[in-house]
Amino acid sequence: MCRVLFAVGKGEAMKELVDALVKSSENDLYKVALGKSPSHKDGWGFFWMSKDKAEHYKTIKPIFEDKEGVKKLLDSLKGFGVLLAHTRAASQGSVNLFNTQPFSYSSPKGFTFWFYHNGDLRKDELIKMAEFEGEMLKDASDSYVFGLYLLRRLSSLNESEILNTFKAALPTVKTTLNTGTLLVSPNNVRGFVTAYMVESREKDPLFKRYSRLLKVEERNLFAVVSSTFELYSSLPFEEIPNGRAFYTAIELKEEKFEVKELTL
Repeated sequence: MCRVLFAVGKGEAMKELVDALVKSSENDLYKVALGKSPSHKDGWGFFWMSKDKAEHYKTIKPIFEDKEGVKKLLDSLKGFGVLLAHTRAASQGSVNLFNTQPFSYSSPKGFTFWFYHNGDLRKDELIKMAEFEGEMLKDASDSYVFGLYLLRRLSSLNESEILNTFKAALPTVKTTLNTGTLLVSPNNVRGFVTAYMVESREKDPLFKRYSRLLKVEERNLFAVVSSTFELYSSLPFEEIPNGRAFYTAIELKEEKFEVKELTL
């Protein structure tokens, strides 16, 4: 169980979302309704990229106790860029800096990507799909292994290839596959976000309320966030239907982006 944030556009417009992330991570009323503790306290991180700067930050501190880290993020949000942020409530894998998200991976196919995930996956099945040795990944989280699966399967930033790679992994999902990925090659920047929960979770009103993702679309901002943000922000959120994905072409120098909604 985690809280997530993907945003592209003007950094200044993202600051309200960062505030909502901090508050959602400290007091998540939708998580409490499930009989769980209110916080997402097992570390947090962010990745921010603009046309002339990239910054990756991770810590095992809770975001609501890391004033220095939050200030670092807010100070970075200048001009046009793309942001991934994640606060962790651990379900699989050790609580340490290694398993703190977003993760980063570099492919021999000529691109790098950053990735976060909220939900539970069948880690052993992912390991088999990616043809890795399970013993070597025993202390790694299921989310980290999913990133390795992407690293193994993806050969480009192509929309259909990315979509089909995520689709192929849906049978490994135990609860949700709420993800954000930023893929960067020498000449292209692409974002890919998924909003997916299994049928049993979608049918349970409390689990659905917690697990669903929201989006906000404005002239200078596109963002996908966890459900709890609606309790701490007045932005005009819309609920994302289950089983959706968003492929985003990002032009950092030209300060523009184009979002395409897809079906998983």
